[in-house]
Amino acid sequence: MSKHLKELIFIILSVSPLLFMSILSNALETPTDMSYEGIDRKMLMISNAVFLLLFLVPYFVIRNNINYNLGMRKITLYPLVLVMLSTIFFIIINSPIIEWNKAINFPDFLSSFEVWAQAKEKQLEAVTLHLVSFETNWEYLIGVLTIAIIPGFCEEYFFRGVLQKNLSLLIKNHHVAIFISAFIFSAFHLQFYGFFPRMLLGVLFGYFYFWTGSLTYSVIAHTLNNFFSLTLFYIAGKGFFGESIELDINSSPDIPLFIIIGALIVFCYLILLLKKATKIK
Repeated sequence: MSKHLKELIFIILSVSPLLFMSILSNALETPTDMSYEGIDRKMLMISNAVFLLLFLVPYFVIRNNINYNLGMRKITLYPLVLVMLSTIFFIIINSPIIEWNKAINFPDFLSSFEVWAQAKEKQLEAVTLHLVSFETNWEYLIGVLTIAIIPGFCEEYFFRGVLQKNLSLLIKNHHVAIFISAFIFSAFHLQFYGFFPRMLLGVLFGYFYFWTGSLTYSVIAHTLNNFFSLTLFYIAGKGFFGESIELDINSSPDIPLFIIIGALIVFCYLILLLKKATKIK
């Protein structure tokens, strides 16, 4: 057994309690019309954030291994601006993927899976709606910490900083490692109707890490993506876009095609600039 395969086994074992709890919580049947109104929103946000801290456990497995140097202090302003702008434009590009993924229909032999996936989608929508329906600015700030910042760091540390790095060492192919880790990143959430847009985000974050050599960029990009969605929902709930607008947790705004195409062109240009700035060909 190779050294890096042993490392992968230890990495998986180190987060096995987290994986087990995630699978168990999704395997349990919860009524789709269950009300979360009686559950304290702040405690629910904090408990979810604490749950994600288990993604940091692999640190104790690879902390002395120089192959897993995250380059967290290796950061400069120009690439950071490019990463942040690229993330914002990618959010626009990803919107039709979100709608396409939501509309997927399964053949008859997968009908049982489709029923399960739809039920889980409704459950996730209900709990997410409760989480982000902030009543005060204080709750919003707690949400920024527990829904944007902590998940952004913890998930990037594990899926890019540890898992992607290990797969790169094991497979000897950075691109394959990026796509595999992005696939696992999306699959972990056990939400099929958001699987492909989330996987594409994982691919983007993976390339940010690969191109820059610093996990800080992908952490900031992940946090920015979460923060953007969270804040958009919050200000919409405050009536910033008018009283008649209704936001769907698992949908994207109806963006005209010409804006999406324009965003794609700008995004590609920003990526070229980023690769040039980081000397990646």
